[in-house]
Amino acid sequence: MATFTTSVVIARPIEEVFAFLARPENETNWQKDLIESRQTSDGPMGVGATGEDVRKSMGRRMVTSWTCTGFEPGVCFEFKVTKPMPFLAAYRFEAVPEGTRVEMTTEPSGFTRLLWPIIVRAGRKQYAANFAALKEVLEAQT
Repeated sequence: MATFTTSVVIARPIEEVFAFLARPENETNWQKDLIESRQTSDGPMGVGATGEDVRKSMGRRMVTSWTCTGFEPGVCFEFKVTKPMPFLAAYRFEAVPEGTRVEMTTEPSGFTRLLWPIIVRAGRKQYAANFAALKEVLEAQT
């Protein structure tokens, strides 16, 4: 099953971009369909931390639960979505001359594999818009 990948180059230092994306509460600033995002576990963000996102998708409220599975500042932030549709996702960070390249890769797990082609078709446009918004938000910061 193919992964879905999208990326953007942001004219900000890698440390700032990573720190912004590693804070779930910042996600509502750049993901249009996201109503709320929060860490549900105590302590700092890192491997084992859990969280919850609330989205409005296709006119319905959807709650997504996730667990951080990889966390290396300035390098990667990985997580596993456990409900309602399981998948794996990772943000990877790379310093480039223009600033920071952020790449997000997702791949299905469990029964989500059956719906993956439909999800990818719908997700391409949404994530292109989300990453454009992420770039705008971060580059507007001084």
